[in-house]
Amino acid sequence: MAPAPDGRYIALQLAERADEDGVLAVLDTTSGNLRRYNGIRCRYEPMQWTPDARSLVVVARSPQRLVQLDVVHDEVTVEQVAGDARCRLFSAGIHMLLAESRAGQPTRLIRLDNGTYLGSFRSITGVFGIHDSDVLVHGGNALHVLDAHSGVQRWRWADPAVRLTAVTVTGDTVHASAVRAGTSVILRLAHGTVIDEWSVSINGSVASITDLGADGGRTYAVLEAPAVPPHVVAIDEHISGGGAAAVAGDFETMRHEFAADDGATLTVVVTSPKGLTGPAPTILTCYGGFGVPDLPVFEPTIPAWVESGGRYATAHIRGGGEHGEQWRRAGYGARKRRGIDDLADAARGLVGADFTNSELLVLAGASHGGTVVASCALGCRGICAGFATTAAPLDLLSLDKHPLGRIWLDEFGDTSSPEGMQELRAISPLHRAQMIGPAHGLPRFLGIVLGEDSRVNPDDSYALASALREAGAEALVWEAPHAGHGHNHLDSLHSMGSMLLSFAAHTTGRTRSFEGRDA
Repeated sequence: MAPAPDGRYIALQLAERADEDGVLAVLDTTSGNLRRYNGIRCRYEPMQWTPDARSLVVVARSPQRLVQLDVVHDEVTVEQVAGDARCRLFSAGIHMLLAESRAGQPTRLIRLDNGTYLGSFRSITGVFGIHDSDVLVHGGNALHVLDAHSGVQRWRWADPAVRLTAVTVTGDTVHASAVRAGTSVILRLAHGTVIDEWSVSINGSVASITDLGADGGRTYAVLEAPAVPPHVVAIDEHISGGGAAAVAGDFETMRHEFAADDGATLTVVVTSPKGLTGPAPTILTCYGGFGVPDLPVFEPTIPAWVESGGRYATAHIRGGGEHGEQWRRAGYGARKRRGIDDLADAARGLVGADFTNSELLVLAGASHGGTVVASCALGCRGICAGFATTAAPLDLLSLDKHPLGRIWLDEFGDTSSPEGMQELRAISPLHRAQMIGPAHGLPRFLGIVLGEDSRVNPDDSYALASALREAGAEALVWEAPHAGHGHNHLDSLHSMGSMLLSFAAHTTGRTRSFEGRDA
């Protein structure tokens, strides 16, 4: 959604289904009237209002075109844009800017009003107005400030040890949330120099900043933790310590460090009931891909699980974005096995620290994290009692059969050589399951597939379950109806969370069922 500058209208992208295929709509906040424009298809496209709040501009899809909607007169104007690039629209103060992305090339930034080329960047995540005539470009892990008329660079800031997650501008000050060494931090910059940095916490417990915004000359952040729902705090309040809410429930979230088999230090964030000692049923998750930091954020299943006496842990494994670019590259492509081994070492670390044991441990992961979890559970026999995947590609030799599989190939390995294919086969969860043969003591498997997934084909989960049943393991595939890979209705999230927790409870011998029956 995108509110107009005067608050009279809110632009929305509405998806009737969970397949992420949305249409443009405009809500009149004074009357409650909602106008849909079914011919204007959108998929997470930035929507920009003109300063007078009379017109909305967006790049529509299928086909790609620039659409301007006069909301006062309900008139639509369409223009063609570059057909050989994916275009996105940004605004920076009074300037409307177009970003053109082409495969294998830097992203070009162009002023929409006069076609002035402002510069090329490795990526563009966001664009903001700064001062009266400058543009701030959030380029992934770097910030650039340009003259909006000439493109001349005023300043640039980058730090390879951090991963930027959100940026906002208040006057001459830039605030950025980032992940440094596995910790959520806030950076305050002025004229390209970091003048302040502090770690994020709630009453001494681990927390994360997941978004930033500015309004009325003040800067705000969305603050959350595994057992604390997202809430908005003013940055100045957070600095003084007055803006953090108390930790919900009787829980604590702490970081722990364990050694990987190559000597690297792995961070595992653990949420537990306060005062809990000794081994407890534990769900261990990870993501570990595409350079995405796996932050300790709120997830309703976590307090539900911890209230029942369990622990919930998240491992920072190589391939993710928690420790900078080198960390990400160490688990990328042909080195994907490294992230799988890191998850196994994190599990062993939890056992060694007496947080859990293999009979009380369930590995769980979604999407890329599900691939890592499944490969770890099947490649490291006896490491866990069960594992659960959600919307995960599980046959790495057939990634191209997924709707978006073609763009994942480089992330998972090298498909251009016999050696690369051999390594992919060796870490592919389906291949590992097929090579087990009849055996005892295999982990239980729950594969959650999404009924309206537009990214991952569910066939891999069914194939893995079949292979595990042939080997003598218990395996279940459950389809979440009306659920997709992106945002979902709360009822769907409830059903998926209940299924996962019931599976974990049953697998670890707990008597409590989170959906009224065992999985």
